[in-house]
Amino acid sequence: MESSVGVVEFRSIAVGISSVDVIVKASNVSIVDAKTICPGKYYIIFTGGAADVENSYKTIMSKNEDFIIDGCTIMNVYPQLLAALTQTSDISELNAIGVIETLTSPSIFIAADSAVKASDVDLVEIRVARALGGKNFCVINGDISSVKESVMTGIQYARGKDFLVDYQIIASPHPDLYRAIL
Repeated sequence: MESSVGVVEFRSIAVGISSVDVIVKASNVSIVDAKTICPGKYYIIFTGGAADVENSYKTIMSKNEDFIIDGCTIMNVYPQLLAALTQTSDISELNAIGVIETLTSPSIFIAADSAVKASDVDLVEIRVARALGGKNFCVINGDISSVKESVMTGIQYARGKDFLVDYQIIASPHPDLYRAIL
């Protein structure tokens, strides 16, 4: 996997679609996901080396600033991030669960990456705004103290931008909850 990730969310589907072309032409990056999300928005996630991701991100930000709701680059991205997006994370032990819910796709990627870098937790899932009314969430698994630390670190960006919807920490989940989220 490449070392860096860029995520951009647009208020215009047309601008989002044309931005995919701009992003890949600006630098040597690969599109991981690009699609419509609720309610009538478009998001793009792309990977590559740090300089390439940063260049594509700056290019798209300068061309479409008026249509961008939120955007970010994450350098030295945590390896579980893309596995959580595709719901293919390898969870070895079921423990406490943390859930972070945000209003933008970039803010949930920042939350998830920050959370797993903060302490020893597993990233179970990242769900991006499809059929979620524009909301996004991630699920974290680990011992209770690590989950608390990770969630509190993970919410900082979204809270600062007023994109945080809520967060929950579940200390001893019932086995049915594990079946529902895994």
